[in-house]
Amino acid sequence: MEPAFSLRRPLTTGRDDLGTESEKAGLRGAITEFASRGLLLYVILFLIEVGIFFVVATLPFFPGEQAFYTSQSNQINNEFANASLLTQFWGIFTNNFRIAAIEMIPGLGVIFFGVSLYATARILGVIGITDSTPAVLIIIVLLLLFPHSYIELPAYAVATGEGLFLLYALLKWLRGKASGRSAVNWSVEGWQFAINLVIVTVMLLVAALFESVEIQLGAGLFWITWLPFAGLIALTIMLNRRLNRIRKEKRAQLSSAEIKMDDSSHLSA
Repeated sequence: MEPAFSLRRPLTTGRDDLGTESEKAGLRGAITEFASRGLLLYVILFLIEVGIFFVVATLPFFPGEQAFYTSQSNQINNEFANASLLTQFWGIFTNNFRIAAIEMIPGLGVIFFGVSLYATARILGVIGITDSTPAVLIIIVLLLLFPHSYIELPAYAVATGEGLFLLYALLKWLRGKASGRSAVNWSVEGWQFAINLVIVTVMLLVAALFESVEIQLGAGLFWITWLPFAGLIALTIMLNRRLNRIRKEKRAQLSSAEIKMDDSSHLSA
C-alpha cells in the first residue's frame, strides 16, 4: 500500500485514498495508482500460486482422486485434440475467464482460487503419471519454458486480489455503517473493479493466444512465442515507467500547492 499524495496526511489502508475528490472520481487517477496499490499483493498471490503447485505435486492422491482427475485430463485432451487454432484459443480463454470471474467475487473468490490451483496441480500430476514424468518436473517446464504461464497465472493473482480488495471494502463499509458513518468510496471501488476486469480480460486473451499457438507449433517450435513475449515485457516496462512519472508529477504538483497554501496562511496571519 502507498501513502496518500500529500506527505502531511496520515497513512491509510485500502485503496480509496487517491488524493482529491476529483482525482478519486476519475479514470486517470485510478489507472495511475493501479500498480503501486496492488502490485505487492498480486506478487504475493502469484508466489502462492507457484508454491501451491509444487506442494500439491508432492502429495499422494487420496482414494479415488487419481481416477477423477484422470477423467478430467482425458476430457480436456479430447476437447482440444486436433482442434483448430481458433477453437483452442476460444476454449482456453472462456474456461480461464470463468475461473478469474469467480475469483473476483468477495470471499468466495479466494476460496475458489485455492480450489482451482489444487485441481490444476492434480491434473498435472496425472499427466505426469501417464507420461512417467514427475509432476514437479512438469510444473518446472510449464513455468520456465512456456510464456503463457507468465501471463495466465498473474491474471489469476490480479483477479483474486480484486476480490480481496472488494471484501476489505465491504467489511470496512459494514463497520462504518455500524458506527454511523460511511468509510468507503464506492466510486473508487467501482473504477478499480472495472480496471482490474479489463486488465484480467486482456491478460487472459493474450495468454490464451500464446497457449493455443504453443500447442499448434508443437514441442519443436513453441520457443518462437518467446519473441512476441519479450516485446510484451518491454511494452509493460515502458508503461509502468510512464505511470510512475505521472504519479511523481501529481505528487509534486500537490506538494507545491500545499506549500503555497501554507505560505498564504502565514502571510494572512
